[in-house]
Amino acid sequence: MMAAGDKIETTTVDLDPTEVALVIGEEDGSMSVRVVTGSDVPPDAAEMPAAPEIVLALAMRLLKDPDFHDDVLDWYYEHQDDEDEEEEDEA
Repeated sequence: MMAAGDKIETTTVDLDPTEVALVIGEEDGSMSVRVVTGSDVPPDAAEMPAAPEIVLALAMRLLKDPDFHDDVLDWYYEHQDDEDEEEEDEA
């Protein structure tokens, strides 16, 4: 736990105009989610480009569906083990 006055280090990431980032954090024990785009989507656009729409859908599902949150973590850990095994095979 951080003490009062501790400085938080931040990282800057430059996105290409076509990229979208899903930023997941934790605040007071709750998950926080932000969607950051490399370029602004015009407010009068007829429809949102696919990448921001997919990221927004993921963000909403992560925030509103605790089971999905757990499924994503399970999927990650299952596939992380696969990647570790592949790296060992290559060595």
